[in-house]
This record gives sequence, C-alpha cells and structure tokens, in this order.
Amino acid sequence: MDTKQLLTFKIAAENLNFTLTARHLHFAQSSVTAQIQALERELGQPLFERLGKKIFLTEAGRQFKNYADQMVQLTREAEEKLMNTPPTLTIGVTESQCTYRLPLLLEKYKRHDPKAHLILKPVNFDSEVREAIMDGSIDLGWMMGTHHPSPLMTEEDLIDEKMVLVAASEKSICRHPLITDEDLNGETFLLTSKGCSYRNSLENAFEKHEIIPETVMEFVTVEAIKQCALAGIGLAFLPEITVHAEIEKGLLTKLNWQAAPKSISTYIAWHKDKVLTGNMRFFTDSALAMYGKAQASVHPSK
Repeated sequence: MDTKQLLTFKIAAENLNFTLTARHLHFAQSSVTAQIQALERELGQPLFERLGKKIFLTEAGRQFKNYADQMVQLTREAEEKLMNTPPTLTIGVTESQCTYRLPLLLEKYKRHDPKAHLILKPVNFDSEVREAIMDGSIDLGWMMGTHHPSPLMTEEDLIDEKMVLVAASEKSICRHPLITDEDLNGETFLLTSKGCSYRNSLENAFEKHEIIPETVMEFVTVEAIKQCALAGIGLAFLPEITVHAEIEKGLLTKLNWQAAPKSISTYIAWHKDKVLTGNMRFFTDSALAMYGKAQASVHPSK
C-alpha cells in the first residue's frame, strides 16, 4: 500500500461517498474505485460494502481506518519535519586549515544558508579523511599532502600551502643568514603526529641530508607546537599561515634552510557517487573561488 491509497481510503471512509472523495482529491471516480480495490486485494478484506445506493465501512474497514489515520498523520508529520530540517554538511579537515583557512569560507556559507547545519570533524592524516569519505561519515574532505588518485574519489586542487621552519627569535640559530645541515644536527624539533603530511615531508628531507635531531617532541595540535616554539623549546615546521602573526611581531624567525620542503598541496575530495546537494556544491565552488591556486595567499582576507 502507498500513501495515496491510504489518503484515498481515509477520505472515502469519512464521507462514505466515492464521488465526493474523487472531487475532494481531484481524481476521476474510477481512480478512487481502483485504489480502494487495490487496497482491498492487498489486505485480503473488503473495506466497504454497498447497500442500495449507499456505501458503508465493513468491520475490517472500521478497524483499518484507525491505522490509516495514524499512518497518514505520521506521513504528514515526517514530511513537515524533513521540510523544516536544515541541511547538514560534514567536513573532515585538519586543525591548521580549520583554524586559518575555513573561517572566511564558513562565514560565506552561513550567509548563503543561515539555517544550514555544519559539522567539522578534526582529522590528522589524509588516510583518516579518505576512510571517512569512503564509509560516508563525512561529505567532504579538506586534505593536505600528496594526491592519491582513486576511481572512487573526486579531487579538486586548492592552495599549495607554504611551509616554514621557525624558531624563537632569541635562539642563536636565528642569527645564521643561511642554515646548513650541520646547524640542524643535534637540535630539538617540535613535530606533529607521525603520518602527518608535512612531518613526513620534513623527515624525508632529514633522511636525504642525513640530519639527526637531538630530540623529537611530538604534539597533537599545531597550537601546542607554536607555543612551545615561542618558549624556545625547539624548532617547528608548520604552515606559514599558522605562524605569520608571530613572525611579523618578531617573536618567531623563519630559518633559511634551503632543503626544507617549500609547500604542501591542499585539496578537497568527495566520493564520486556522492549526490551533491545545493549546499555542498555551493561550499565546493566557494572553496575553489576563494582558495584555488590562483587565489593562494597567506592573507585570504585581503
């Protein structure tokens, strides 16, 4: 049985007149009769009986009317609820991108749909994002690192995020106009978790240049790394946008080590079979307009 049959039965049971029912629902009378007969065949019971020129509900019809009323009401409530439920967009994104790149984009998204429900899921590794995209727990992934093309994923390039090696400005290493490999041997490095795209790129450079840190301190958040770098605990390798203000104030200094990785790719991705809602399409189009490679800037607001 479908909703149309239930509604037709409900109206017919209330006025006990198929002609009036057809007029009320803007159906042909033959359509009303066909729907009632189809419902009776499915239920295996007659719902109406004709006595002379009048129709009456059978006992089965009277019992079924209670259920039909409830089902029609529930259908209406569900439709109304869904119509008033704001669309939800779930994005997996790294801390640095969420903090320094997304606010302007989210403000634009909020203006586009003030009632929109947005969920930002923090992630540390591209592998986490890809897994979440594949199992449907996020709609979009905002990733940093090397592309891993997949026939099941759609990817769009964003900014090549500039990376910098920094230290507290009072540290002696900051007085070196050019940092040699030897200068870095024996230093303490403040790094993100293993598997992070920019930690991987730095460690690859260490291996290539045979640099052995004295100590590696591992942190979960970029903010913790930055605060420890400001305290002079060690050297940090971070997206430039996360430390730009501290560099401008003279609290941190960029170290000129020529072998340091210069940038990390960022891109958005989603499952190729994902149905792009209007809000999801607006978000991706806005991200490309604001942070596409042609728009790359340390100051996205300018």
